Amino acid sequence: MKPDNPLTDEELASLLPRAAAMADAPSQMIRAAEDLGPRGALGGVAGGATRLLAAALRFDSWAGAPLAFGMRALPSDTRHLLFSAMGRDIDLRITPAEANFALAGQILGPDEAGRIELTPQAGQGEGRRVAPIDELGEFRLDAVQRGTYRLTLRLGGDEIVLPPIDVGPRPE
Repeated sequence: MKPDNPLTDEELASLLPRAAAMADAPSQMIRAAEDLGPRGALGGVAGGATRLLAAALRFDSWAGAPLAFGMRALPSDTRHLLFSAMGRDIDLRITPAEANFALAGQILGPDEAGRIELTPQAGQGEGRRVAPIDELGEFRLDAVQRGTYRLTLRLGGDEIVLPPIDVGPRPE
């Protein structure tokens, strides 16, 4: 936006001594303004803000889709799930391991450090578990009990929530 009456450099220079002689704002007002800045209350909110994203299921090996090109295969006890969320693909494998299950996967997309949280649905499975996501985007949770869980990935400023996942043996 262009001012109606722009000042010349000389006019602006003549006003500077008057501006310097003006009294400062009261100190409590200065502190209140600083508290709203990048190191204050608003800065803390903005700095800690995360983007909540819901992942969409793209593939489930147990969904019973027809096999491509007439290929034959035996049913597998390992369940393969593929989710997508904002430029990331989440590859998840659920494998029987002794009396429990192992969840292993990899996040394909922007490389960011983070962690994965496994939380049981009400009355299902065991308590909340957390595992790191390594530099290749891989994670693993062993000895997961049968139940319905929610997986949450915390990567940089994003929190990606997967739909509820049933962990257990292949249904007959």
